[in-house]
Amino acid sequence: MKKRLVSTLLIMSMVGVMLTGCGASGGEGNGSDGTDTKKAGSGEEESADNKDTIKIGIRSDGIDQLEVVRAKIEEAGYKVEESVFDDSVQPNVALGEGSIDVNWYQHGPYLETYNAENETDFVMVEPKTAYPLFAMFSDKYDSVDKLPDGATIGLCNDATNQARALNMLQAEELIKLDDSVEIPTMYDVKENPHDFKFIEAEMSVLPQSLSDADAICLAAAHMVNAGLSAEGYLCSAPDGEDYAVGFVVRGEDKDAEWAKALAELVQCDELAEYFEEEKDGTMIPSWK
Repeated sequence: MKKRLVSTLLIMSMVGVMLTGCGASGGEGNGSDGTDTKKAGSGEEESADNKDTIKIGIRSDGIDQLEVVRAKIEEAGYKVEESVFDDSVQPNVALGEGSIDVNWYQHGPYLETYNAENETDFVMVEPKTAYPLFAMFSDKYDSVDKLPDGATIGLCNDATNQARALNMLQAEELIKLDDSVEIPTMYDVKENPHDFKFIEAEMSVLPQSLSDADAICLAAAHMVNAGLSAEGYLCSAPDGEDYAVGFVVRGEDKDAEWAKALAELVQCDELAEYFEEEKDGTMIPSWK
């Protein structure tokens, strides 16, 4: 009798433990009250694709640009928190560290180089925003056809922009480059029928050579920065779309709803007017 009583108590105890366990689990991902603890907890699944607040990294020269579109972004239901940087490296460092969600300042070739050198997987979100005008300027001539033989042409001293200038001259059929060289320099000019002479300088100071040279080739924004007009250029680079600037995110966010919405929201008349009036047309909207 005593043994039977002990057995009965043991069975009841085991049943109680099983019932307690079932009550605690309440089904996969559910609390005891039937709520979804996965959703009510950290919210990681929701925040991956949907955000109420977007942390944007910009360079100091992009503050005004962001302010132009802030209302558009906030009207769509997103709060903007910006982090401002003084160089072109830290916005990518911050993106990699996760202190910002997205940055807005760099073009495709720069992004590709950064990814390769730092083993990051950053992606530019489509659609892209705009591309910088790269052109040839002169205060002596108003067309490439009027450049005299022996003309002196100023080039940027960095590899990327010098190659852009030379490819632009080749597109205008003024020179021919060694097609075996991927990033040509002035030493890779294979044919120079007009006997042009090339000089080079850092792009931000190249406008100072405008009066000494017959023409200079550079990003038009640097003309404006030097207090010069960016209008009336002789020709422009045909590869502008390759250098388009856009919103850059970590690879995990490349298809996020908030990232795509952000890229589309800034394609507006307000930003186009800002590029035309405040940037003197040196930034070309990608949707125009």
